Amino acid sequence: MTVKYIKSAAAINTVRPTGYRYPVGLTLFSQTFSANAATNTTGGTQTIDGSNTVHRFTSSGTFTPSFTGNVEYLVVAGGGGGGGYRGGGGAGGLIYGSSSPVQSNFSYSVTVGSGGSAGGQGTPGPGGRGSPGSNSVFNNVNTIGGGAGGGNGPGQTTGAPGGSGGGGASGPNPDGPNAGGSGTPGQGNPGGLGSGPGLAGGGAGGGAGGAGGDGQPDRGGNGGVGLAYTISGSPVFYAGGGGGGSDPSTVQPSGGNGGGGNGGYDSPSPLTQIGGDGTANRGGGGGGAGYIVSYGPGGLGGSGVVIVRYVTTQNVTTTEYGID
Repeated sequence: MTVKYIKSAAAINTVRPTGYRYPVGLTLFSQTFSANAATNTTGGTQTIDGSNTVHRFTSSGTFTPSFTGNVEYLVVAGGGGGGGYRGGGGAGGLIYGSSSPVQSNFSYSVTVGSGGSAGGQGTPGPGGRGSPGSNSVFNNVNTIGGGAGGGNGPGQTTGAPGGSGGGGASGPNPDGPNAGGSGTPGQGNPGGLGSGPGLAGGGAGGGAGGAGGDGQPDRGGNGGVGLAYTISGSPVFYAGGGGGGSDPSTVQPSGGNGGGGNGGYDSPSPLTQIGGDGTANRGGGGGGAGYIVSYGPGGLGGSGVVIVRYVTTQNVTTTEYGID
């Protein structure tokens, strides 16, 4: 006997009259088969990496899977802005996970944090502290924006806390030494100490893989190193801290591997006196400003990123009703 299956209980309910009872022998059948889950999964920029599919979000959006299962993820917040008085910006907080459950056809909100603005330039006069980066969020994972680098002003001389902390400002005004900001446990590391009193180097911003370097009497610290992941296919470093600014050194402090901006330093070129910007979509901190005539500006923090990866071929189960 051949029986035509009706594919869902909802479909049955639309055709049977009120009070109707299912005939004896009506049975729920299930069938599991392999399918390409990437075909109907949406969100971000989708690429194929061997047997895996990757969704990369460089701006906020929505991830909607066509399967129920687990995904790998990397969530990086925006980096902090570099200070106008040599403090390097801290990297955005970073969290990686190898497995997070998702449900088919459920829309998951994705927030990609922006980088912090830089400490401003005096005309003439002191440069202020930068501003923190913004948080990134995916599937209840919340990473904290990077801390701002220290500047010159009341309450602005220390590096600010964040995913990774910003570096402290250097002397002579403020006198220093000035502490770096703390990092968030499990997401980043502290910023470096700003040197002083006297002409001195600023502390560097912390990175996901290490603390920011302390400022030296004539040179800013190097930015804290980030961490490398292959979630997008090849190894990429994320969340490096911004280098501290130098005075009077002519050696440029480096940003941390992972998108940290280089620190400014004393040179004939105005372009290298200012702090370097953190790399977009790496969560790097901005570099602290160097000094010759005026203060600042520091570098901009780099924006964050969210990356989701899953095995392309997933098991899909369908249900059908029929008479056995």
